[in-house]
Amino acid sequence: MMIHTGSRQAATLVELIMGIAVMMIATSLAVSQVVRHQRAYAAVAGALNLRARLRDGSDLLAADLRGSSPAGDSILVASDTAVEFFSAIGTATLCATPAPNVITLPPDSLSSGRVLSSWVVTPEAGDDVVIFVDSAPPGVALWQHARIETFAAITTSLGCPVAAGLLSASDVTGGGRSYQITLAPTVSVTARGGAPVRIVRRVRYSVYRGGDRKWYLGYRRCSAGCAPVQPVSGPYESPSNPPISFRYFTRAGAPLPGSGPTVDVGRIDIVFRATYAPPFRLPGMIAAVSDDSLVTTVALRNAWP
Repeated sequence: MMIHTGSRQAATLVELIMGIAVMMIATSLAVSQVVRHQRAYAAVAGALNLRARLRDGSDLLAADLRGSSPAGDSILVASDTAVEFFSAIGTATLCATPAPNVITLPPDSLSSGRVLSSWVVTPEAGDDVVIFVDSAPPGVALWQHARIETFAAITTSLGCPVAAGLLSASDVTGGGRSYQITLAPTVSVTARGGAPVRIVRRVRYSVYRGGDRKWYLGYRRCSAGCAPVQPVSGPYESPSNPPISFRYFTRAGAPLPGSGPTVDVGRIDIVFRATYAPPFRLPGMIAAVSDDSLVTTVALRNAWP
């Protein structure tokens, strides 16, 4: 038996054009969805990045401010765009006073595991020490404030011997190094061995505008004058006003004017307000610019001097 097959016709030009058109439409829709998802991801990532920068700046400044004092001369400049204060960088215990303007501190690492000296950065000339004087007469400040002239490591058996009453023989011979601080020549230390010692550094945080026209939170060390500003947080977008401001309150809760030094700051509010301008507008987005804000309240908890 013979099987006859009819001739099969190829697709017409119209069918080919229609097929290509349908394929192009489907591809265009798929690419459009991918692009929309990428834009949405970029917008969310940009907003999260702004929030992270706000949080980083707030946490950094709050951690430094919490160690300050609400009394005395700790807050040196209190303006709406800058705050200058003595930042705590270390604590220790007074071991001995070999001379009127010289003190020694125990090592920061002891074989017994005790911690009698600790700092986040090594103290330097230009920093300050604040020493507790428990024998001060009534009406006299219990904290003695002095400028560091030199800070050097010395042998523990010389700087903090067993006879000083703080270290054991194993601590003295354990290989750690004691520290000797020479203070300003006019200072005469009246504290006794075992007195608490705070090491502080005069710093300034301020809001400034960089060469790129964006805003930054800057840090300066201010010992004999302030060093050049270094950005520690940012950049932040803000069309006109600085995106970071400071508000000051007394220990009783009354607002304080943001200008000059003050001795009664009990609370500081750090207010961050910044914008994020995505390069496109997502569906449902009313404004072309996204705003974000963060307020951190810092209670000053130390009581020196």
